Amino acid sequence: MLSGLMTVPTIAAVLEGNTHLAWTFGASTVLTCFFGASFTLATRRTGGHFGKREGFMFLVLVWLVLALFGAIPFHFSGISRYPVDAYFESISGITTTGATTIIGLEAMPTAILIWRALLQWAGGFLTIVLAVSLIAQLGIGGMESFQSALPRGEGGSLPARMVQTMRDLFWIYALLTMIGALALWGSGMPAFDGFCHAFSGISTGGFSTRDDGVTGFGAPLAEFVLIILMLIGAINFTLHWAVFNGQFRVFVDNIGIYYLSLTLVFLTFAFIFISFGRLSEGDFLSTFRVQIFTAISALTTSGFNYGPMRDSAALAGIVPPVLIIGLILSGGMMASTTGGIRLNRIVIVLKQAQRELSHLTFPHGIRVLRLGTQRIDNSIIWSVWGYIFSFILALVTLALTLAFFELETEVAIAAATVIISNAGPMLHAITPEAPNFVDMSY
Repeated sequence: MLSGLMTVPTIAAVLEGNTHLAWTFGASTVLTCFFGASFTLATRRTGGHFGKREGFMFLVLVWLVLALFGAIPFHFSGISRYPVDAYFESISGITTTGATTIIGLEAMPTAILIWRALLQWAGGFLTIVLAVSLIAQLGIGGMESFQSALPRGEGGSLPARMVQTMRDLFWIYALLTMIGALALWGSGMPAFDGFCHAFSGISTGGFSTRDDGVTGFGAPLAEFVLIILMLIGAINFTLHWAVFNGQFRVFVDNIGIYYLSLTLVFLTFAFIFISFGRLSEGDFLSTFRVQIFTAISALTTSGFNYGPMRDSAALAGIVPPVLIIGLILSGGMMASTTGGIRLNRIVIVLKQAQRELSHLTFPHGIRVLRLGTQRIDNSIIWSVWGYIFSFILALVTLALTLAFFELETEVAIAAATVIISNAGPMLHAITPEAPNFVDMSY
């Protein structure tokens, strides 16, 4: 499938008349297809057991291997200076992190921009499929509390469930992307840029086609469309499937939607309160627009940068960096394309804290912890705590490692936060003095 996606930038390079890129993507397509077909033919008759151990191994290898093949065009096109830059760009795209080593996007060939957008789009879809069909079955990080609107298919094997999930969700994912692309085009973005931003928006990836981000288009209506796309990507995608199949009450009944909506309402009133009275009416409206866009970009871990990376210092006075960090770490719902800890887990931890405090008043009281109508057992609570502890441990380890490579402490912490939470472009909104990723020492 990855090799099939490579045909799109190949065709774009041919139409653009860029012979070098056409040969690069064409050769990459053939090479990726050859290895994919070889793996398929070598294993199709093995009939091996695909259990939990194989599932964990697959979760680790799928990102590393796909990113390796996705990096081939970046390296051999000459866009990336070193192989590590090419691999960084590829894995940043396919994990929807959005951190980039490419500067001067306006001058980049069309094929490269399309490939970056396609990597994020495919990575977002892969995240959903793995969450619904594999991670929920493995019970990682409290995923037992995940409420899927899709048929579970417990009797089938893990690969069979993955294939069925792909079939059920792909046409919805593609349709929402195309609607978003048309809406961005109609709201003032050029057609090509709207196409790329729709792919990045629905996958909550954050890759843009310009160094100065969405402000380079001067289209406030397009920002509103991107907000809608980012929120769609932050919602449990099985709920979208249910709505497309006539189950319209799922949005009302799902507790995750409630907490996401509550967060958005809080942000709206908070920004109105912060801005009201200290700005003129014109400044208030423009500032409020920047605040909401930045906050939702952080909450959904999309990371669309509002202005040039080096000019993001202006955001510090509009959206406090500590709020951006909190929103990035929170993330969206489970089975969405977002990163972060996810709202469901945060709510479970807060509810458990409330239950423990109530035990101080009523030591012998019995309180059942529920998430909506679902009962949350202690095993799920410990699983959530294990996930959060692992998340924090990974964040601290990465921050210390970056500090060891001579990054300032604040920059190392900010970089670790945005990378672990898949919100790479937000780095300069937190620490404007941070170097670009391409300028960081190896």
